[in-house]
Amino acid sequence: MKKRLWSMSLVFCAFLAACGSDDSAEKSESSGTNTAEAEELVEVKQVTNWFAEAEHGGQYAAVDEGIYEEYGLDMTIEPGGPQVSGIQLVAAGSADFAMAHADEVLLAREQGIPVVAISTIFQTNPIAFMSHTEEPLKSAKDLNNRKVYILPGQPFWDYIKNTQNLEGVTELAYTGSLATFLNDTESINQGYVTNEGYVLKQEGITFSKALIADMSGYNPYANMLITTEDYIKENPEIVQDYIDASKKGWDFFKENYEKTNEYINSLNPDYTMDMLNYAAEQSQPLIWTEETDKNGFGYMSEERWETLKNQLVEAGLISESLDVSKAYTTEFID
Repeated sequence: MKKRLWSMSLVFCAFLAACGSDDSAEKSESSGTNTAEAEELVEVKQVTNWFAEAEHGGQYAAVDEGIYEEYGLDMTIEPGGPQVSGIQLVAAGSADFAMAHADEVLLAREQGIPVVAISTIFQTNPIAFMSHTEEPLKSAKDLNNRKVYILPGQPFWDYIKNTQNLEGVTELAYTGSLATFLNDTESINQGYVTNEGYVLKQEGITFSKALIADMSGYNPYANMLITTEDYIKENPEIVQDYIDASKKGWDFFKENYEKTNEYINSLNPDYTMDMLNYAAEQSQPLIWTEETDKNGFGYMSEERWETLKNQLVEAGLISESLDVSKAYTTEFID
């Protein structure tokens, strides 16, 4: 499925170079790597944090539109899943890049895993609480005396439990099936506004959704692009090309998500076009925000990282001594 830049002959390439093609010159200026002069593409691999979906749209757009190749990269994107840890694969050198949430990055750093966030996709975290009401949950106190279905091991839930003085909450394991939530109108279920929101809409269920960011102020960057300290040190040009190409892919996806979703659907037929388009539409205001309007796609702030560190310290998940400045770099997005 990968497109190959070098299907044209060397003679034809030389001809274009000799003619001083405006198109080649433009590509040379816009690309981190001058593909008209490169001998071969650099092979790189990225692991996503789930099966192919619209929340990864810009990455897949950069593959499908040949954007990574423009930047000299022969990109392989491998899907994640419930048994796949992108952080572990990157740390072990089995992948060059991966996706992770900001709290996952800090928890990994606490364990001595030298991963580094180099950009983010979601400015606002898409995790939400779903309830059987037309009125959204306004604060964490609205969880009191309710059944709450939660995926095990969620840092946001540890933070809420340890800081919000919840009362009478019955915590139940969310297995990925919404059946129990659908049958219990008094219950609350965690979910993504993109995925679970679509399922409930298809079921014709009256529901409301409240982002955890709005309810609790816990808002880690989501679907961050990460690598390791060593990879950045040894391959800064590749990292820059990867980030620049990914940005361009997301610019394309923003305006042309239906086209890219056809490609994603070919990789993951379990996700219908209707579902993919719904997810893309729900994602857009969480990806492109006032922050990106002011600072550009992928922006990360020191203030947001420090706030997250303090929240995880307060939740008892990391130590105060963790140096959060080593967990991310803005070098490649500036």
